Amino acid sequence: MPPTPFETAYLTRALTDLYAVTPGDTGAALRQPRPVDREGLAAALRRSSEKLGAPAAVFKNLEQLAHPESRVVVTGQQTGLLLGPLYTLSKAVSAVSLAKRLSTDAKPVVPVFWLASQDADSAEIDHAYLLDLSERLYRPMLPLPEGVPAGRIGLNAAWVEGMIGELHTFEGPEAHRLVVTDLLRRTAARAETFADWFGAILCELLGRDGLIVLNPLEPALAAHFTPVLRAELEEPLRSATAVNAAADTLKSMGYTPQLGRATGATNLFLEEGGKRRLLRFDGTRFSADESTYSRAELIARLDADPTCLTPAAGLRPITQDAMLPTAATVVGPGELRYFAQLRGVYEQHGVAMPLIWPRTTVTILEPPVTRILSKFGLSAAEVQADFGGVRDRTLLGLHGHKLAFDNRLRALKNLSKSLRDHVSAIDPTLENTVVRAEAEMRELFGKLEAKSAAALAERDDTYARQFGRLRAHLLPEGTPQERLISPFSFFLKFGVESVMTALLRLPAEGEHELRI
Repeated sequence: MPPTPFETAYLTRALTDLYAVTPGDTGAALRQPRPVDREGLAAALRRSSEKLGAPAAVFKNLEQLAHPESRVVVTGQQTGLLLGPLYTLSKAVSAVSLAKRLSTDAKPVVPVFWLASQDADSAEIDHAYLLDLSERLYRPMLPLPEGVPAGRIGLNAAWVEGMIGELHTFEGPEAHRLVVTDLLRRTAARAETFADWFGAILCELLGRDGLIVLNPLEPALAAHFTPVLRAELEEPLRSATAVNAAADTLKSMGYTPQLGRATGATNLFLEEGGKRRLLRFDGTRFSADESTYSRAELIARLDADPTCLTPAAGLRPITQDAMLPTAATVVGPGELRYFAQLRGVYEQHGVAMPLIWPRTTVTILEPPVTRILSKFGLSAAEVQADFGGVRDRTLLGLHGHKLAFDNRLRALKNLSKSLRDHVSAIDPTLENTVVRAEAEMRELFGKLEAKSAAALAERDDTYARQFGRLRAHLLPEGTPQERLISPFSFFLKFGVESVMTALLRLPAEGEHELRI
């Protein structure tokens, strides 16, 4: 039997040994000691926030961060074009909402967004998906160099203008397009790098709600987590061993681990010549591709440039929480799984593991989608979970055929049970033959049901178009909306302010369908 879905197991406290704070226990999270340099951190963030053009609410929160009892709710994401998929904003909104909920005068809590500017996977961040009012899917793309950290890629003004030019063919209200293009140009003017542009856009959208944007490639900020990197250089395979041990634990529970380290692989990357390369350790010396280094050489490089060494996924959260007074980290489903492998790494570095908080999820329902869902009595979640099955059952039901299939299946079940009773009285070993026959018949019924529904769809253009619209909006490219479509798709159709106002009403947790 497959294990309970991972997030369900986490929220029902079936995985408590893998995490340091019980799910939802914000009191325990706030009580954890967080001995960090709050004043130095706030000063460094103030300089980078000024560069990004952050509004007054951010600087007010930076003053709160300098408070000796302050805490943060932190989240982060790859710096994708046009903020990447919608869930980027879901995570940021969750952090803002949870920080507001937890903050008090005695212990202020502020939201922080950690830019994954050290990430060098250009293929994941160089594009965005937009769906216009005619349901045409756009994929604007920039020619980002491969293997270069996002925070090292200079923002080319021609790229920005070329992408804005593509938006002229996007079908949507002209007034909203002008607001969006102005926002993109204004934020690009404040950005030196591709990651800066992402950060400036976030500041523009959520700065008024106090969201602090942190770029770990800013030298003044990177200096705050060099103690963790130095300690990792002293025992370079220890954290990798802990990650792999936790992977074995997850496998024994029936789950597939997110992280794994190969023999000799560390949790560190060395940036050299504009490229980010994994460091390996053979017990004596470090290597990256064809080059080798002594521990002393790497420490000297780190002292000279605190941004030259960057953490892999098995270490990055520890550098984050050694630097920040973190109470809670807002995560998506994949991150929840990899945090399950990090408790041992936190303990090795003497850093308290924070509360792990699954983010809010949101599917935005445009008016045509809302009308179609209401007409058929469906939810977006149902459609996304089983589009083909929902479509087939709905069409068969509308034409009066669903009841006939259900009755035949019920009759098959009853017949199968009767046959099992008879044959087991003759020879118990024959019962499995009946079970297999029932399974084969059920599969045949399923295929017949699907083919019947397809035939009905061909005869009924209206229903076929309506389900096609649901697929285009809720499962574009076969992917749930929030995991593919950029929030700019909705900004262009409904306006930046109206969309952001609706998103900011969301709580910090749960699954939501947002009508707009």
